[in-house]
Amino acid sequence: MTILSRASALRALGLAAAGFSIAAQPTAAQSFQVGVREIWSAYGDPGWGEPRGMLQWPDGTVWVGDSQASEVWEISADGAESRRVLREGEGPGELEGVSWILPYRDGGVVVVDARGFLFFGADKRFVRQVKMGAFSERVGMVAAPDGDLVVSGGFRYEDHDLARYAVHRIDRKRGWHVKSWHPAAGHRQWETVRLTSGGPIALASDGGLWVSDAAPFRITRYSDLKGGGARLLIEDEDVVPASERDRAVTYRPGGYSVTTGWTRSIFVHEMEDGNVLNVVKAWPEDVAEGASGEWLVVSPDGRILARTPVAKAYDVQSATPDGHYLAAYWDDGSLQMAVAKLEVAVASTDSSSGGPGRR
Repeated sequence: MTILSRASALRALGLAAAGFSIAAQPTAAQSFQVGVREIWSAYGDPGWGEPRGMLQWPDGTVWVGDSQASEVWEISADGAESRRVLREGEGPGELEGVSWILPYRDGGVVVVDARGFLFFGADKRFVRQVKMGAFSERVGMVAAPDGDLVVSGGFRYEDHDLARYAVHRIDRKRGWHVKSWHPAAGHRQWETVRLTSGGPIALASDGGLWVSDAAPFRITRYSDLKGGGARLLIEDEDVVPASERDRAVTYRPGGYSVTTGWTRSIFVHEMEDGNVLNVVKAWPEDVAEGASGEWLVVSPDGRILARTPVAKAYDVQSATPDGHYLAAYWDDGSLQMAVAKLEVAVASTDSSSGGPGRR
């Protein structure tokens, strides 16, 4: 693992004293710890309903989707100002909910809403829209270099062959299914299978795909974006057991839904040094106590190098070109949703190796 040196004073102080959020010290078995610090935070105007989808443009501005309000807002590079750039509607470039905002080829982005994909060019202007359907929960998504979309999530129909799989490739031009792979969640109840299959996914530096199942804690590496060359990196039910899926699904009038109060992986990303960052959102048995976070760093050979509890339950949504992360969270102080740009540092617990370093 690469640790980048910082000022000698910071080395002596450690992550917590330097302003990084850490809920506990690492165990003796782990030689690193993860620290998280907010570069800026924003609360929306008049306020976020459900922030879903965050992306930083090359000019430093950030687009934030609000699924509840069916809007996209643009935040200035310093987090100080915001303005609405997309709104709800049925016209060109208008939204029905928001679930993802992804970097796209040639400097553009794709906004994913309830109907499908909205493509925008590098100039932030609307280009075209493509419909897509059939998925129960789209819990992970990336854009392939050729423009196709890769979706992680359960398929809606129990009697369909695609229900056996959790990762699906979608054609960029028509929204049609191309190929599916990665096994769906193993569970005795079909509704739980369709609503908890898959998990966060991320592009690998060499063109492959990382898949982190929501539960159990399991990271799989594919050598391409069509399901080839599967390799299990790690599986550890001590981090997130498969039994967490039993807490996930509830029945309400009108059908089944996924509750928030179950522990699951929510974000995966290959870092610059080749290690894999995986964020878990952890809910206690008594959900009234609120969620927290657990940030893990896994080596390319499947060793857990760091497993650090972080008190704030950040919903990490994307990595930025300048080496940071964008996340949403519930702010207990203001009693409202907030979004933030995060600095993440990984520090050695061996004082002789230097101090904390930015990832």
